[in-house]
Amino acid sequence: MLNNERFNNILREIEVKFGRGSSKNWINRDFEDLSLQIRLSTKIVISTLTLKRVFGKIKTPDDYLPQKVTQQALEIYAGLTAKNQLQKSSISDLKPEPEVVPDIIQNNPKKKFHTLLFVAISAMCISGLCFIFISKSTDNKALNGSLKLIKTEGENPKTAYFEYSTPNVVDSFKILFDEEYPAVFAPNGKSTKISYYFQYPGLFKVRMLHKNAIVSDTISVFVPSKGWQASAYYFEQKYSERYFPLDIKKCLQSGIFHSTKQLLSTTSLDTTKIAVIRIDDFRKTGKTGDSFTLETTLKNPDQWPGIRCNSIFLYVQGTEGTIRLRFANPGCSYWIDYILSEKYISNKDSDLSNFTFDLNNWQQFRLENRNKKVDLFINNSRRFSDTYKKSIGEIVGVTVLFHGNGYIKDYLLKDLTGAELFKFKP
Repeated sequence: MLNNERFNNILREIEVKFGRGSSKNWINRDFEDLSLQIRLSTKIVISTLTLKRVFGKIKTPDDYLPQKVTQQALEIYAGLTAKNQLQKSSISDLKPEPEVVPDIIQNNPKKKFHTLLFVAISAMCISGLCFIFISKSTDNKALNGSLKLIKTEGENPKTAYFEYSTPNVVDSFKILFDEEYPAVFAPNGKSTKISYYFQYPGLFKVRMLHKNAIVSDTISVFVPSKGWQASAYYFEQKYSERYFPLDIKKCLQSGIFHSTKQLLSTTSLDTTKIAVIRIDDFRKTGKTGDSFTLETTLKNPDQWPGIRCNSIFLYVQGTEGTIRLRFANPGCSYWIDYILSEKYISNKDSDLSNFTFDLNNWQQFRLENRNKKVDLFINNSRRFSDTYKKSIGEIVGVTVLFHGNGYIKDYLLKDLTGAELFKFKP
């Protein structure tokens, strides 16, 4: 890492917000994902190569510090600087200091001529630098592309076909199909077709990115489930790796959903690796996501090698946004964050220790949303309360996700009239 103490503090804050542990253990994909998050958050592009230099993955001189704009973007992502600071142009750094001409030169015409010639050349050079800088600033403006959905094939899984076009410029365009995975490169100056395979249920917001900005219409691709649907996959896997479908009936025993390691191994999943189990139900309800009650009883015992901070995630997906809460066992609040529509809060921003408790034992969750005011109760004790402003739209799906193979005793989401929208009773 860099030696500057203030900058080291910025990097530590980034590690906390990014939530993937120490940067010493990051791999190339982590730096790619961080680059994308910074771009979406600050509208500034920092290459993975630069990030590797900054975090000490590539050897640099002892006095190395990144460019001012890079530092500002990192500060903003870390939450240490306001976004409007980026509006201050660093071009002022190129302005020359006022020239002070000694008296002896003023009284010597020959020296005065040479000095004025030197000043003129310097001014021309500085003007040239300013021109280059301004040109680069202009080039950094996002260029519009176009993206449209042509057709879809299948329901779940689903393949979607798109047509896109990009200007013929040096900088690359990318298409983001799924928030969980890196954007896909789109060749410049092309008008062509591209397809994408959606492996699991959900509502996916597809859009084109140029550098740091969304430059196309956002297209929604809805992948419904066939009732409740369970699947397993590897922790932090690449998109090219498969999802392993689970037979829910085989996961039920004594009125409880639980996928044993023996059952997982029959699907060809390697149980020596950390697995993630998710159970989804995605369908259109016609009901608002800004008022509902969710009740469920869950546990996630510490029984998987390599996982010390067992996690449980609860998702409620709307057409316009998401509510997502994460829970972990005591001592693991470092990893906790939550999403309420437009609001993203991590342990860096707030004390989220109330989201931690003993997941080795059954816990009763009740989530009440009353006109965008969310209250969380654990075993009938209020543990959390917050609000959001932007509607999440119509409820179209729910997810329970475990890092490891957790247990579900019951699940019920209902609207304010008491009508059942999603129910899982093994």
